[in-house]
Amino acid sequence: MFVNIWGKNIWYDIYGAEHSDTLLYLHGGPGASSLDFVNQAKALSGKMKVVIFDQLGVLRSDGIAENESYSMEYQIEMVEEMRKILGIEKWSVLGHSYGGMLAVLYASACPDSVHKIILECPSLWFEDSARSTAEYLSEHIHGLNDGQAVKLWEKVRFADYQDKTEVVWDLSALLGYVTDMELRFYLHGITLEEYEMSMDTTDIANEMWSKGEQHLKKLLEAQPEPAGSAQKKVMMTDNLLPVIPGIAAPMLLINGKYDPACTRNQIEYIMNNAQNVTQAVFEDSGHFPRLEEAEKYTNTVLSFLDCG
Repeated sequence: MFVNIWGKNIWYDIYGAEHSDTLLYLHGGPGASSLDFVNQAKALSGKMKVVIFDQLGVLRSDGIAENESYSMEYQIEMVEEMRKILGIEKWSVLGHSYGGMLAVLYASACPDSVHKIILECPSLWFEDSARSTAEYLSEHIHGLNDGQAVKLWEKVRFADYQDKTEVVWDLSALLGYVTDMELRFYLHGITLEEYEMSMDTTDIANEMWSKGEQHLKKLLEAQPEPAGSAQKKVMMTDNLLPVIPGIAAPMLLINGKYDPACTRNQIEYIMNNAQNVTQAVFEDSGHFPRLEEAEKYTNTVLSFLDCG
């Protein structure tokens, strides 16, 4: 299904439409799509309504043209407009990885629209996540006997980046050296084959995937300051942890024990500074607890949302 928001077609789907309690899923990446949440959406739909969608510029939704501007704020505004179009008074929001950034920004900007917030393996400070990921990859990278790979690893792990967008491209390049695909995807509790089998890509054409690079590129473009305001645009390379204390909605932090993206620093900050937070650690998971420990994940989410 598609919803038209300001002339843009946004792909979405709803599971458990008969229920009133609603959960919105915000995918990560940036550009990863909602494909890998479908199984959880189906599992959760017995007790609640679940809305999933592909963000603008991702997979089944309209692409972003070269001359178009795009920002995290714009995405937040689209989420709020979608809520109104779908006739949902208030919903809970679940953000995975980069989607965690969108979730905290949305909960901060539109508090009256959010019932509860779930952060699944969030990356709220990209540079910190990148350094942690380099540490996670250390043994593998050094075992490649590739001097360029080691040099790049040292940069991501230790460099003081003045241009914060550079760390995004450097981490992407570093991951390109990784030959162990389960390590590359931050998996622990499942194999790469199981990860791939969890998604139905039957109707997904190659050109749909290619839009994701433009989505990321636009997120990293320097954004102009809003007219008449001294407040700069939010960038995905910003440290968004300081947004956490201002969120009043009850919060659940889900983290995989072996996930490098949701770092110890970020976990400690969230647990020490959120107004009302609960933590659920998934002991046999990396970055995808919803796939690696699926049944536990479903029960944890339903319990937190009082839908169990």
